[in-house]
Amino acid sequence: MELLPTGAPSGALEDAVGDRHPLTVLLVEDEILIRMDIGDELRRGGWTVYEVGTADAAIEFLRSPMVVDLVLTDVRMPGTLDGLELAAFVRREKPAVRVAVMSGHYVPNWQEQHLFDGFFPKPVDTDLVVKELGELVQGTAPLAARSFPDGAAQPASGYDPRRRR
Repeated sequence: MELLPTGAPSGALEDAVGDRHPLTVLLVEDEILIRMDIGDELRRGGWTVYEVGTADAAIEFLRSPMVVDLVLTDVRMPGTLDGLELAAFVRREKPAVRVAVMSGHYVPNWQEQHLFDGFFPKPVDTDLVVKELGELVQGTAPLAARSFPDGAAQPASGYDPRRRR
């Protein structure tokens, strides 16, 4: 299992969490450049970041004694499980851990909204992701996927798949 932890965090979240441990995320993304970009931005935002490349590796990590506040996962990845199956595992086995999903191909529907707390369409705006994930974990701005009247989920970033550019 590939696992890349960070050192001591610094940044805006330190002030927000006070004496509590720094916010910790398990970043699950098979595309190394995307994972590096998002991971670096989260670290700059004060997060402790652990990185893995598959949902299978993420489950192995989550079965360890390590503690995370959030799992941020891609949907389509190599391995025996995808990001939605990982989200279902987290909901079932680690219900206190928040889950956010990101994808360039998948758009969530109302039947899957219970699996995660937030959705980000790719390509992601890393500044927005860091801000909204911090608010999600701290409980200051719930990131739950919201439904349009037609049943499609509204991503946290305000992306509207029905709007054509």
